[in-house]
Amino acid sequence: MPLNFDTLSSFIALSNQKAEHHVGYCGYEQEEILHTLSHEFSDLPAGESFAVIHENDAIIGVLGADVDLGAGTAELWGPFLKEGQPAELALELWEDLTTRLGDKFHTYYGFYNEQNTLARNFMCRVGACKGSQHLIMHASKQKGVKVDSRVGELGPERHMSFIKLHDEAFPETYMSGLEILKRLDHEHKVFTVESEAGIKGYAYVKGKPTYNEGTIEFIAVDPAERQQGIGTALTKAALAFLQDELGIQTVSMTVDAGHEQAIRLYGRAGFEVVHRMEHYVVRVT
Repeated sequence: MPLNFDTLSSFIALSNQKAEHHVGYCGYEQEEILHTLSHEFSDLPAGESFAVIHENDAIIGVLGADVDLGAGTAELWGPFLKEGQPAELALELWEDLTTRLGDKFHTYYGFYNEQNTLARNFMCRVGACKGSQHLIMHASKQKGVKVDSRVGELGPERHMSFIKLHDEAFPETYMSGLEILKRLDHEHKVFTVESEAGIKGYAYVKGKPTYNEGTIEFIAVDPAERQQGIGTALTKAALAFLQDELGIQTVSMTVDAGHEQAIRLYGRAGFEVVHRMEHYVVRVT
């Protein structure tokens, strides 16, 4: 059966709004998911990146892979199953998807709400290794957020300094410093606190005002420059841009659950924990 993006995005959105089915890589709104599937999803056509099971022409199970051909990796969207369907369907979806994708990919990532027992059991059965735990935090719009005068936008003359700091702070993350620079535009910005020697700290933010979605993707401060309020200043500047300039009401960010100092910092800036997430890695041969 041909894949209908409208039906698929609606099924994912309805599932992902529930904590017991929540997958961290996906959005919550049908229109946003539809846009992602149509324009931004996977290095392969989205129709080739999903395994779907139908019953009486209705979707009852979905598993997708947002693939990076260059890296040979993929982020899993699902498994999502209609209420009442047996958990074994998730394994059927996995077999279908991995067979279809073949040997192009060696690593799959899962990012699931800790209440998603279906996903936890699925990861166990496909031989995944459990990684770190994360918190998804939200900050609602606040009045009178003042931007520290030390904070400015990243300029071209500091690109190499930014790449060095980002790649050292996040050596195995999903986006390198160079990749971030390629994405910069009026909705994707890097804010920095600088000295004559280079960048003391930065925040990379991404806004989607059409879908009222904004995220602080990365924040890092040079270890030699900590305890100067730089992280707080960058967080407030990011919030001011996303909420005041782009008009986004709620801003989200993901934090390692073990970074207690960072969690306290973001809490002081107005962020609250809304989801506790678990990260998994599946390596296939």
